[in-house]
Amino acid sequence: MKAIEQVPKTALDVFRLLPEGTLCEVIDNVLYMSPAPKYMHQNLLFLLAKRIDNYLEQTAKGQVIISPFDVYFENLLSAVQPDLLVLLNESKDILKNDGYIHGAPDLVIEVLSADKKRDTVQKKNLYEKAGVKEYFVVEPETREMTAWVLTDGTYQLQYTQVGLFKSALLSFEFEF
Repeated sequence: MKAIEQVPKTALDVFRLLPEGTLCEVIDNVLYMSPAPKYMHQNLLFLLAKRIDNYLEQTAKGQVIISPFDVYFENLLSAVQPDLLVLLNESKDILKNDGYIHGAPDLVIEVLSADKKRDTVQKKNLYEKAGVKEYFVVEPETREMTAWVLTDGTYQLQYTQVGLFKSALLSFEFEF
């Protein structure tokens, strides 16, 4: 265990002191802890990641990263662990030498869990402010996917549909 040399001033400072792999996020300088995801959540996450990753590998457009993985928005006093993110080749410069992303991934998918408000309101607002181009949330039990696209700095609802992933950014869609 490392000694704390300086008293943390923000929730983001506290977050940086936590052990690697801690299921925790900071949104607008508020620290949120989470339990481990349930089976249905992880099963759906794996399915989505596999399909999108296969496509990105075939097209050589970018890569998929799944949680737990830290994404920092220092200017917004936030650090989150999106369930799935896509980093296109032209955005790879936000993957820094510390091994984390500092800035907005191109696309984010959150598989909803018990605290739906965090994903559908707080994280949606954060991703919009940060500049994430496409944001998706999916309900694991019904497989209802809702998609927003960033247009002129504001999210516009693209669709809500059961079992459909459709990304204009990736030029890719599939049913699940």
